[in-house]
Amino acid sequence: MKTKDFVRLSDEEYKEQTRVHWGNVPCGSNYSDEMFMTKDFFEEIESHRYKSHPWILEAIRGFDIRGRKVLEIGYGMGTDHLQMARRGGSMYGLDLTPMSYEVTKKRFEIYGFHSELTVGDAENLPYPDDYFDFVYSFGVIHHTPNTQKVIDEIHRVLKPEGKVWIAVYHRNSIFFWWTVYLYDWVLRRGYKKETLKARISRIEYPNDNPNLVIKLYKKKEFEGMFSLFDITKSHIDHLIKEDVALFGKLIPSIFLKILRKTFGWYIIVEGFK
Repeated sequence: MKTKDFVRLSDEEYKEQTRVHWGNVPCGSNYSDEMFMTKDFFEEIESHRYKSHPWILEAIRGFDIRGRKVLEIGYGMGTDHLQMARRGGSMYGLDLTPMSYEVTKKRFEIYGFHSELTVGDAENLPYPDDYFDFVYSFGVIHHTPNTQKVIDEIHRVLKPEGKVWIAVYHRNSIFFWWTVYLYDWVLRRGYKKETLKARISRIEYPNDNPNLVIKLYKKKEFEGMFSLFDITKSHIDHLIKEDVALFGKLIPSIFLKILRKTFGWYIIVEGFK
């Protein structure tokens, strides 16, 4: 869905829906049965993330960030944030949810790293102009009412030649068109219970809130939002068996690897100011 589809509530009301949701269930916390915010909990969360998303870890390991100021927008439980700290980045983080702040702060204390963590709104970054060398955001800025404003704010706080790595949901993906739209909303007659926008808002798991802002982008459309940047790379990635309803377990992994580059769930844009 696009910005124009989120008009029933005010921007601040939509953001409050996001705060409440991720405050109750921090993103990814359901992937561990260990005691919450213990080292074993964080180890299990990290293991699951990079087993299901190995390409993210590969990307982070390629970042040239040692000794450089790095901002992550939407640090969540701090999994990628910690990986970038391990690579020597001078870390800063902004997240809309106070719970994310508490969880990531505890995680960094356990592992002996430091980050300047902030609770705030990505549409209004609380940093001066030309401040960061690198800005990273994975699966976050499609959850805010004015995604373009976030991108413009990223440009403002980046130093000249500063780099970005941003990932959002891909509209022309197998997960959306087959699993969410055709299988769940059409074939299973989900359209009789809710609008497509409401169904998309419930993509996040677990979630039954139809008011979460979740926007899906086409590749060219998302690239066009970076007109102030020089884009060095734009690509699509991520397709796992669980993303393909009914037939996922039957599809050989080699085919998923091929399909993910065209029909994966994320669009990733890399570039510099």
